[in-house]
Order: sequence, then C-alpha cells, then structure tokens
Amino acid sequence: MPARVLLLVLLLLQLAPGPLPGAAAPAPVIREDLEYQISLGAWSDVGRVHLVLKELEPGRYLAEVSWATQGLWQLSKRWLPERYQTEMIHREGRLVPLIFREEFISQGKRVVKEYRFDHERGHLSLWRQAEGGEKVKKWEVPLKSPVYDFLSLFYNVRLGIFGPLPGGSTLRVMVLPTPAPQELVFVIGPVSEMGRKVMLDYRRSESKAVNQYFFYLNPEQVPTLAWTQVPLFGKLTARLLNPAEIRKEGLLSLPPSASPGPKAQP
Repeated sequence: MPARVLLLVLLLLQLAPGPLPGAAAPAPVIREDLEYQISLGAWSDVGRVHLVLKELEPGRYLAEVSWATQGLWQLSKRWLPERYQTEMIHREGRLVPLIFREEFISQGKRVVKEYRFDHERGHLSLWRQAEGGEKVKKWEVPLKSPVYDFLSLFYNVRLGIFGPLPGGSTLRVMVLPTPAPQELVFVIGPVSEMGRKVMLDYRRSESKAVNQYFFYLNPEQVPTLAWTQVPLFGKLTARLLNPAEIRKEGLLSLPPSASPGPKAQP
C-alpha cells in the first residue's frame, strides 16, 4: 500500500515492582502524532492518516498508522487496511521490532495478521486470525539479519542508525518477507527548498513490476510530501498537515544512536 511508503515498538525488561492490585495501568505517553491529508487524482481530500508514536513504558514503544476516509470515499474502507501497529523495544541504539500487526476487513470479517519477530531463536513467523476464529500460523522463515516493517524502518531512519544519507547515495533495506525476501531501495536525491528528494523502488517478489514512490524529507527525516501513480485514478499524494508537531530533538528522550547498521552506498 502507498501508505506504507509514508511512512515507512518495543520491550525493554526492567526489574521493577508491578502495579498494585486493582491499580489502572498508566496511560501511554504520546511522543508524536503526525497527520497527513490524502488526495487522489481530481479529489483533493479523500482521507486523513495519523502516524502516532507512543511510549508504553521506558524502552518500550508502539507505533501506529490509522486513517479515515472522507465523504463518498468512506465506501472504499472495506478494501483498505484499518490499522498498522508495531511493538518495539529500544536496544543498542535502535528500535527492534517485536510484533507487526495489520488489521483489515475480509468478506465482512475483521482479520488480524501478525508478524512475530523471535530474535532469540532467529525466526520470523506470520500468524493470521479471522474474527471468531483461532490464530493460524501461515509460515516461518529464518531471521538472519535485521528486517524491518515500514513503521520501525521510519523511526530507525530518524534515529540515524543508517548513518548520513547524502545526495547521490543508495540505501538498501530488508523488509517483511512474503515469505520470499523483500528489499526496499532508496535513491537519495538533492536538497531543495522542498527538502531532500528521495525515490523508492519497490518490487514484490511475486511480481516483475517495479513500483516507484517519491517524497521530500525535512531535516528530521520526516516526509512532508509523498506521491505515486495509481492506475486509472492518477496521482496519489500525502501532505503533512501539522509539521509543528514533529519532535525535532529527543524523539524517544534518548541520546542519538551510535548503533551500526546498513549504510547508504555512493
């Protein structure tokens, strides 16, 4: 989905006493809430997307994307995922994904897909649960190197784990498999008054077609404008509505990352 490009949470165990019996769990701390306006072809406002980062407890985070369609476009929501979520922990300077969830409606029933990262065993598995049914394991593959979903990738870029992204360089990142391996290729362009232009090439393993996405990044590596072409409809665009809400420093209230990771190649 193009929404994944726009973007493109966490468990750190600590020795601390649990809550008192009957005590309510503390509300998550919202670190950031970004809102994007979606336009498609001749329609200037078909929906709004919220990209939220919450701190569940020290070292543990939840990133979430949700959206609401506008006007007659509400009729299309049955074909759109309702929510994406990633649970992550902060470890060695980066956000390590634990579970990535996708919620959508299929044949009138709510379906949840869960990608589970088992870093201790070195495996990544996909589980699927339809409303009223049991969770079913669909596949499992080895987890040999860092693999990101689009949400954990987005926040790790902002933490700087991939190093500087100079113009003319290329960044290759492994993302969720299908279960065949999947790779995103980012071509870093020049900086203009709109920000740094980036092109993303993405091809599903089962397809020969290459999808291209474009976006402008501000100095905090947040897309302020993103677009792609949708057959029959035209240009699909996402525009950031509340840039003042971007956390310019201390996104996680943690020092900048010094963790090694794949670096952009010239």
